[in-house]
Amino acid sequence: MEIRAISTLPLELGIFSKDAGHNITATLPCTQPRCDKAIVISAHYDHLGTTGQRHYPGANDNASGVAAMLHMARQLSKTNRARDILFVATDAEERGLHGAKYYAKHLTQEVELNINLDMLGINNNNRLFALFSQGFKEYKTELQNKAQSQIKLTIVSSQRQIERYTNNPRIDWHKASDHYAFYRQGIPYIYFGMGEDKHHHTTRDTLDNMDLNKYQAGVNLINDFILSLTRSPLDSTS
Repeated sequence: MEIRAISTLPLELGIFSKDAGHNITATLPCTQPRCDKAIVISAHYDHLGTTGQRHYPGANDNASGVAAMLHMARQLSKTNRARDILFVATDAEERGLHGAKYYAKHLTQEVELNINLDMLGINNNNRLFALFSQGFKEYKTELQNKAQSQIKLTIVSSQRQIERYTNNPRIDWHKASDHYAFYRQGIPYIYFGMGEDKHHHTTRDTLDNMDLNKYQAGVNLINDFILSLTRSPLDSTS
């Protein structure tokens, strides 16, 4: 895998306050004579950190997504690929998707799809959501074919659909993570996540509050889906 760059992004924290973040990017290049458009796999690595005496581990949000992305990179590196696979570990998601916004805005090649991994730590709700951007559903059948008995794969494409499962209209899931930054640049997305987590942004977001068997099943499902896209890509109509 080619590690392309650790890019620095400016952060505006207020009128008189500035900071910097760092995205980490890598590429698995296409290995075929004819290559389709690239896909981007994203996961944010920042979390809340430590405030005073309180430490926020961020095991689910979003170590679960970053660990999954690293595992997928390792698995996909062993395959022949009909497209470039771009990986980006984004910074400053918690502050307003800044890392993803910077990366998506400065992309230098054509991208067909963003696959965003955020909060994959499936617990007792036993459900993994796959949220599609509206008007982009041609991967739905391919994903349904990867469904497993260990977890409930729920494919949704509208805010109303996901609200029925989470019973929380306050969260706009289309804008809730880095996939929204890609959508703003005209790039369709599929967001994989567990939905709500009662330990989200608390000191109890720890490894022991995740079901690791279900987590691994979810990661394997997503990995198999991405593998199918690199072997026989589907045409985009977006």
